[in-house]
Amino acid sequence: MPLNRLQRAYEERRLNLIETLQKGRDELKLSKQHQLYGAIREIEQFLRMIDDYRQEQLAGTDFELKREGERPLAARMGQALQRMGNSTKGFFSNATIVFNRKVIGGVGRVVKGTKRRISFYRAVAKEVKARNDKK
Repeated sequence: MPLNRLQRAYEERRLNLIETLQKGRDELKLSKQHQLYGAIREIEQFLRMIDDYRQEQLAGTDFELKREGERPLAARMGQALQRMGNSTKGFFSNATIVFNRKVIGGVGRVVKGTKRRISFYRAVAKEVKARNDKK
C-alpha cells in the first residue's frame, strides 16, 4: 500500500475516533474514553513517524532511497578509504565521520523517541487525572 493511502486511512480513522470520543463523552465509561484517547495518540505518533520518514527521504539520509548517480554513505566512505590508501590518518578521520553520523545520530533518534513517549504518557496521565477530578 502506498504511503499516501496509508496516511490518509489513518487520518480518517483518527478523525472517526475523535468524533466518537466527542459525541459519546457522557455515555462512555472512563476506561473506554481512555482507550479511545490512547488510540488517537498512537495514530498521531504513527503519522509523525510517516512524516519523519518522508523528511529523511527528501534529505537523502534514507539509505533505501536510490537516486540516479548517488550512492549510499557507506559505499562513498569505503571508496574514500580506498583512495586514501592504508594511511592511518585517513582511516581515523573517515571512521570518525561514520561514527558521528551513524552512532551518535542513532542515539539522538532514540533519545528523541523516548522523549516523545514520556510526553505521551504525561499527557495521558494529565487527561485521566482531569477526568477523574471532574467526577
